[in-house]
Amino acid sequence: MDHKTARPVLITGASSGIGNCVARYLAERGCLVYGTVRNDRAAADLGKIDNVVPLRCDVTKSVEIAAAVRTVTSAGHGLYGLVNNAGLGDLGMLSTWTDEEMLHIFDVNVFGPHRMTNAFLPLLLASHGRIVNIGSQGGILAKKYYGPYTMTKHAIEAYTETLRAELEEYGVLASVVQPGGIATNIGEASHTGTVARFERAEAPFREEADAILGYLLAPPPAEQSPSGGDGDATAESESESNRKPSSPEIVAVAVYDALFSPTPKLHYLVGTRWEGDRVLNTLVAKLLDENDNPRHNYSREQLVALLDKHTAEREKRE
Repeated sequence: MDHKTARPVLITGASSGIGNCVARYLAERGCLVYGTVRNDRAAADLGKIDNVVPLRCDVTKSVEIAAAVRTVTSAGHGLYGLVNNAGLGDLGMLSTWTDEEMLHIFDVNVFGPHRMTNAFLPLLLASHGRIVNIGSQGGILAKKYYGPYTMTKHAIEAYTETLRAELEEYGVLASVVQPGGIATNIGEASHTGTVARFERAEAPFREEADAILGYLLAPPPAEQSPSGGDGDATAESESESNRKPSSPEIVAVAVYDALFSPTPKLHYLVGTRWEGDRVLNTLVAKLLDENDNPRHNYSREQLVALLDKHTAEREKRE
């Protein structure tokens, strides 16, 4: 493959999970992919994939980011796309998070994409390229135990929308992909820190924390029969207590569209139908909350008319 004519894309956090899947997906479709990793073993594994070049780079370390920029620049192919994927998924009651832990998750999930984008922006401006941030449905939703994680993903929503507004007139488009539950090892990677936070919970949260610890520390359930017989949770409809994670490939498909569509969307919601319904219901509830005030208390008919107006405007753009 002639890498000079391929559209090079850099993906952070490419050693496993979503990042690794996206790297493979893009490489299989002719892209020259730079994938960031944080250790030699991950670099060796990633380097075995055709069209993928591993880069040692921690998104919290400016020195390593600068070295990655030099490597990509010296290769002479430029950079068309940046996929900010590296992130943490730690959980815990807000009262159990230390300042250091809170700063660290923001350092990786928010400041990491900011550092990478600014560092590679000259190359992206030169190529009229794309920036794709991996957000989460947690950028729209918020629930107990997910506080700091969803706070960072709410920040990524604002960050991406601002990037789009500031860079579009200079030829660079930004999008955010919002996955629901994805079958990756992010939960395993954050397990130790999550357990530690629930273990440090104090009164009046101690009893609640112990119940969560019982779940976190329980041995994994025996594999269910694929027959879908009685007691097989996989045969039940999806719910909060019966989540059905999607393959990371659905994220890769959305990233590919955001990178290469002539008209990429700003937001890409991906996941199961149950997850999508949950997001839309949350947005409607927020709309009604915002509408419930003396100055902007639209009637139901006015809200429907507003929806029709925006739908018509979107159809004209498409």
